[in-house]
Amino acid sequence: MKTVFQFVERIAPYLLRISLGLVLLWIGALHLQNPHSIVVLLSMSLPFLASSAFVYVLGALEVIAGVLLLAGLWLRYVGLVTLVLFAGTLTIFVIAPAVTGFPTLTLIGQFLLKDVVLASAAITVAATDAARHEAKQDRGKWAEKKAA
Repeated sequence: MKTVFQFVERIAPYLLRISLGLVLLWIGALHLQNPHSIVVLLSMSLPFLASSAFVYVLGALEVIAGVLLLAGLWLRYVGLVTLVLFAGTLTIFVIAPAVTGFPTLTLIGQFLLKDVVLASAAITVAATDAARHEAKQDRGKWAEKKAA
């Protein structure tokens, strides 16, 4: 069993990053293809943001974040940007509880609730990459001290 858990531990960060990238790429592409449903949701919750132009910007950010996650580039920063995107979505629970039906949840509330898990995935991707970056720097410092 130990071997199985070691294998899972080794592949988990990559699977989480790739799955989050795929979800963002897909959602962003849908927003770019048809912004109408998101504009309607925004008009019920954050009306000052309810425009196709805003949804196109969100869609573009989601597509870019998805591509960068899939490519494994700038993961700490992409994770934080993604967290902000999902946190923005989750503010609808606070700002417009009638839209989400919180705490019993309407269909819209159920749809938005998934962003809690996606935000957690974004935090994990950012933290994992930051820890790897820190460990790499520490190894470099250790090698310099050993050489000196």
